[in-house]
Amino acid sequence: MTEVTIKPPSSDLFYVTIDGTRAIDSLAIGQLWQKFGWKNLLGGLNAAASDANRRTDTAHANLPIRFATESQRFVQKGGSVKTGNSFADIVIMPEGRDGSGVDAGNWPSATKSGNVSQINAANTFIQGFILAPACNPATSALGSGARLADLVYVSSHGVRTGDMFGTASNDIDEVDPFFILAKAAATGGKFAGVKWLILSNCNTLVAETHNDWLTLMTASKSFRGILGYHGTSVAADPSSGADVTFVNQLAKGKSLKDAWRQANTSWGMADRWVVVCHDAAKNDTIAQWNGGTLSGVPFAPAPVIKLFDENNLSGVAVTRSSDPFQVFWSIIAAGTTTKITPANRYTKGNKIKPGSTISITVASAPKVATFAAGTVIEVTLIFVREDYIEPIDVTKMFTITAKTGIDPAVTTVRRNTQRSDKGVDTWVMKVTSAAASVTLGLTIQSKLFLGDVHHNLPFWLKAKFTAPNGTGVPTFDFIHDAAIYSA
Repeated sequence: MTEVTIKPPSSDLFYVTIDGTRAIDSLAIGQLWQKFGWKNLLGGLNAAASDANRRTDTAHANLPIRFATESQRFVQKGGSVKTGNSFADIVIMPEGRDGSGVDAGNWPSATKSGNVSQINAANTFIQGFILAPACNPATSALGSGARLADLVYVSSHGVRTGDMFGTASNDIDEVDPFFILAKAAATGGKFAGVKWLILSNCNTLVAETHNDWLTLMTASKSFRGILGYHGTSVAADPSSGADVTFVNQLAKGKSLKDAWRQANTSWGMADRWVVVCHDAAKNDTIAQWNGGTLSGVPFAPAPVIKLFDENNLSGVAVTRSSDPFQVFWSIIAAGTTTKITPANRYTKGNKIKPGSTISITVASAPKVATFAAGTVIEVTLIFVREDYIEPIDVTKMFTITAKTGIDPAVTTVRRNTQRSDKGVDTWVMKVTSAAASVTLGLTIQSKLFLGDVHHNLPFWLKAKFTAPNGTGVPTFDFIHDAAIYSA
């Protein structure tokens, strides 16, 4: 299939890239996207007087924005590195150059731990900028102005809560992600100007994120869809390779959806790619976009949003879902118990560390009004994802300090067989008398992590219950409402 003739945009179209890791994939897709006649939104910013490669955002003076050049590095069998193509473009790097936590010549410290306030300030701005990427060239400022990005590309780490963050976040206490999905949805966030969002990160389009994405997608009549992953993505360099294939497929006239599928299949991610978009946008092409002929997205009687992946090539409707019962964490400090929710789990003091006093509550509603006496409840602890390489043993990580509504004899077993280690990860509890909820109180021991220490990443819970008569709910992933983060 040869390239088709794609006319330049009938009016200016802009893209913007945001990167929290090695920026090669953002540079690649940015440089290549220009072949379609598009412009980089960041081109509206002035170069810094002291550094021609830095771009100045007068409204956010410490925000790292750079023109950078990098070459692809592909690790070969045996450990050797093969250098690929070089790419150059302007990119926002909210956690410093290549996610290093350092922005030489701009931030005060040569170490990431000395730049926490600068990283958090940048990340806080990016939270809103992803949804409404505006630029005012007249004042060389982002966050305001009539010039908006039509396409946003985000390269970062990601977790199954939908949160996105850079490399530095994982190494420093009390750094928040630069996009918190549940926060954006709960606070009335909506896309402004953006038509498509590309997420080059792991797991940010898993089913548990769909309610929040639906909220954002239906709040804006201009937004059309998201390209991303409901599994793990590859690292930045092979991701840049997938981006090259993606743009090449678009240049041949393929739709965004089909080009995304082809690119990821070519780079070993056939089972991980996903597109979530309005049904009317499923066949969007660059030629249509450039020509201003994208089909309208109907919102009456209701918007139709579909998911496309390797198992659903014709698409399946994305609809709201609800948890079958309730599971949540609480943290206890200075005599006050705070329920951890998607809205407050990043609040300072609500992340956990050695010595933290916490609890897990399991409530029967909406499945049943109460747990019957003799009901067996199992709660399984997961860190990041089931196959994440971090040992878990709840008997070594936690001490049980309180039991409400359950038999004193709480046992532990190993349920998550995707982990390579053999530690127990599940508390098994029996309800003593009919109750609407039960609680297990815990204190974190001297080590929360039995392997490497990780900051700002989630522990979340799976749970099931079985009543004496055999009814109940099989194991369910409570990712959205039962996630608590390490400090």
